[in-house]
Amino acid sequence: MTGTDADPTDLSADLPDTPDRERRYSAPALEKGLDILEFLSECRDPQSLQQIGDGVGRTKGEIFRMVSVLAQRGYIERLEGDDRFRVTDRLFRLGMNRPVNRSLIEIALPFMNAFAEKTGYSCHLAVMSGTQIAVVARVESTSHIGFTVRIGYRQPLVLTGSGHCLMAFIGARRRHGLYEELRREDPWIDLDALDRNLDAVRAAGHVARPSGITEAVVDLSCPVIDRREGGAAAALTCPYLRTRQVPKEPAEILAALDEASRRISEIFSLD
Repeated sequence: MTGTDADPTDLSADLPDTPDRERRYSAPALEKGLDILEFLSECRDPQSLQQIGDGVGRTKGEIFRMVSVLAQRGYIERLEGDDRFRVTDRLFRLGMNRPVNRSLIEIALPFMNAFAEKTGYSCHLAVMSGTQIAVVARVESTSHIGFTVRIGYRQPLVLTGSGHCLMAFIGARRRHGLYEELRREDPWIDLDALDRNLDAVRAAGHVARPSGITEAVVDLSCPVIDRREGGAAAALTCPYLRTRQVPKEPAEILAALDEASRRISEIFSLD
């Protein structure tokens, strides 16, 4: 086919071959909306219109209508009685509608419930989202006292047991790319120390480490392996806090967690 006969609807030719290849198409309004969503998703605190404009390099006038539309569509929300905005979980819920995510959650929940019944502890299922974890399913403790996290909970990979589990059991090439992203976010990160920690996790087959978020909590985490893809699809994690009501040792909880993650992996790899 000659250049003049090319199908104008075929976008494959416009995918960048090199980082500096000039893009042929642009959609300024769409890019502006994505910039706003990405900026707000990285902010821990709600942001004013001025802060959003500064964050995406635009004036308040340039982003006013886009912010209004994103709020109307439910992708961001304005705090009641305030002029600040934060991102909602709408995009997260859209992502969870992907068949692979629905399948993983449907397979995992019965084993997560069985784990909670057997141990009296809560557990949650986390997947990798950029350089963060995202919790996609949870089961609460069956005892009166327990520690749990909400669905949609996000934290940096490097601070969580789930994150260390996911990083340890993904493929080497993917992990190398992840290291580059982590370095861009934090030029001072000690990747050599992180790599040694992940080597130890792989040797043990699980994570057992103090939480990087909450004092007194120990993160126990086992990988859910997708054998078709060859690596961790998710991390099954229990936030362990010893209580007098359920005086179980970490080794006992880890054994039950490992059994659940193995069963989930077996079925998920066949699904």
